[in-house]
Amino acid sequence: MKYFVRLGDEERVIELQRHAGRLTARCGDVVHEVDLALVGDGGAFSLVVDGTSYDVVAEAQREQVVLQMVGERFVLHCEDERERAAHAVAGHKAGGKRELHAAMPGIVIDVRVKVGDAVEEGQTLVVLEAMKMQNPLTAEAAGKVTRVVCKVGEAVAGGAVLLELE
Repeated sequence: MKYFVRLGDEERVIELQRHAGRLTARCGDVVHEVDLALVGDGGAFSLVVDGTSYDVVAEAQREQVVLQMVGERFVLHCEDERERAAHAVAGHKAGGKRELHAAMPGIVIDVRVKVGDAVEEGQTLVVLEAMKMQNPLTAEAAGKVTRVVCKVGEAVAGGAVLLELE
């Protein structure tokens, strides 16, 4: 699977492949042998790259990933090839009814809009808490809120409709 990773103004394409039980990461002409394991139940990982071990703490919010490793903090924007293709198509979609879905199971901790509100692209509409992290869910395009299905404190399933826009 290919991943498009941007750190600051630099973007790199990283291709992960599994062969005979080994995971490799290719970036351009450089190939690294990689092993990654979750430590505990949070966002801590053990990362081994070409035999060198790193402790990594990761926080993911949609395409943004914050990594803390080797005493530094890195803010990456990452999307896989499927997400990139979907975003390209979404940028060309026609208007009309749109739904905001929960990306994963969680608890609604804030609903920032009501029926009739005009919203801008990128505006936070709902905040969902999942895996001890707050995840702001934003409008993919400008529109008007036509229906709010969720309420603060409610547990929602992954994929559940939270609100509708036109």
